[in-house]
This record gives sequence, C-alpha cells and structure tokens, in this order.
Amino acid sequence: MIATKSIALFGGSFDPIHNGHLFLIEELLNSARFEKFIVIPAGNPWQKSVAASGAHRLAMVEIALKDCMDKYRELEISRFEIDNSGPSYAYQSIEYFKLQNPGDNLVWIIGSDAFAKISEWKEIEQVAGSVEFLVINRPGQQLDISKIPKSLTYSQIEIKALDISSTKIRNLIKASEPFESLLPSGVAAYIKSQGLYAAS
Repeated sequence: MIATKSIALFGGSFDPIHNGHLFLIEELLNSARFEKFIVIPAGNPWQKSVAASGAHRLAMVEIALKDCMDKYRELEISRFEIDNSGPSYAYQSIEYFKLQNPGDNLVWIIGSDAFAKISEWKEIEQVAGSVEFLVINRPGQQLDISKIPKSLTYSQIEIKALDISSTKIRNLIKASEPFESLLPSGVAAYIKSQGLYAAS
C-alpha cells in the first residue's frame, strides 16, 4: 500500500517539557515534511523512572503546546500511553498509531543519543517493520551506527538543539535555583502551583 501521509511520532517523558523540546517541535513543523505531528507523553517509561505523575506531565505538555497547536493544525497530543497502565513500550504505541492511520508512513523522532541504544528496545524487529526513524543530531555530532540493527530504516538531520535537559531543570528546582527561563512561563507557573520537583 502506498503511504498517503507522513506522520511524526515524538515520544518522551517530558519531565518536564522545556524550551528545547519546543524548539525541536517547531523546527520540524516548519520543515513541512509531516502532515501530522503527534506528541506522546510516556505513561510509565520502562527504561527510566519519572519524577512527576503522568497526569502532571500531560498537563504541562498541554500548557506548553497550546500556542503551537493554535498555529499548527497538524500538531496533536496523544493520551495513549498516559491512559494505559503498565510499562510504556514504543512498539505498543507504534502498533496503535499504525492501526489508527492505516497506509500512512510513520516516522519516529529520536535523538541520536537514544538512537544509539535502539537495540535495547523491546520487540525491535516489530518496530523495524512498522516505522522509520528520523534521528536528530546536534551540529558536528557523529552517530555511531555500529550498534544499529541493519533492519531499521532511518535518516538523519542536524538541528542546533538548545542546551537544556529535564534533569537539569529538576536539579535547579531542588536546589532552589532559578529555572523559569528554561521552559514556557505557563509550565513554570504550573510547576510552582503544584509543588513539583521540590526538594523533600
């Protein structure tokens, strides 16, 4: 079957979502290569722990992307992983979106650091037959392809990512250091109002 649309899937724990995420999303939306761009907050990531609940992380994604969604009609937020109990596996999400979008071309957006560990994913051969990968490299960064399964289809692009991480933001909050400039003002306000990531 010939693919009729190219649909981007951008999963992540978004713990919390920050300006680096927004920069990447807008860069990819402005590239006009996708008819639909779906952001997928992880429910219970099996490879790492999350500090904020799924409900809080989803709320922050919705706050952060509100203006973007008004501007880009192709942008969507999925509750699929948040609403499912148990560990979140990419292959389950990919299968779900494949069923929701029959015949369309699914493209999983992934950073080069995470892609270098792709062989550790569950059901990687099933993933390989269902989705292409768009690997985001920082300028000058070289992807080590030696551990990438030969069955995967992928392409690479360079995006000058902002030097921000969710871990850095959480550490700043725990240390009572300024963090507000690293994420949308609405998300910063939400974190304060809910007491998220504060030192215990």
